[in-house]
Amino acid sequence: MARVESDRCYVYGGVVDLRKGASGLIALLGEAEPEVLYLFSNRTRALLKFVAVDQSGVWCGTRRLHHSRFAWPESPQGRQRLTADELACLLVGDDVKKLRLRKTLAGQVA
Repeated sequence: MARVESDRCYVYGGVVDLRKGASGLIALLGEAEPEVLYLFSNRTRALLKFVAVDQSGVWCGTRRLHHSRFAWPESPQGRQRLTADELACLLVGDDVKKLRLRKTLAGQVA
């Protein structure tokens, strides 16, 4: 798995129809910032799509968990920023809330 070094990643709460392509997901964002990774999930939380915009175009991809569900961090604001460690945790199916709790208890509040 590729390691993401940027902390410019946002998870969108709620359910998104993942039949949408890159242009449909970007339309949900309003205006996508360059060099930022945006993550969306379906109702069952077994599939996520990411969208990123750079100088040369748009990246869109999917990640599916076959034997578990993504522990999707919900936010009342509709979107939530993730660190690189939290993103890596989410992509392998681990719970981001537990990682945040461990960091808080260890005194590494972000």
